[in-house]
Amino acid sequence: MGRKKIEISPFGREVSAAVRAEMGIRRISGTELAKRIGRGATYVRQRVNDNQEWALSDIEAMCQLWQITPTGLLDSHRPERADTTQQTNP
Repeated sequence: MGRKKIEISPFGREVSAAVRAEMGIRRISGTELAKRIGRGATYVRQRVNDNQEWALSDIEAMCQLWQITPTGLLDSHRPERADTTQQTNP
């Protein structure tokens, strides 16, 4: 019996993109990240390449390592969102 591949969610891709950005900012390789969060290099590579989603425990470990909050991880790499409220001048 074959296993059906579980698709990566849009949110999972957003998390992965934020992790890749932080890795670039901090100039850390996947192998080094794997060592620092207690995972294998293949495990990290699969997630960095959007083949699998990150576990919440992985996100927590990376945020502790980088001294940021999970919200900070995501917010710092999201494109500016347009303000949809209309302001009127008095």
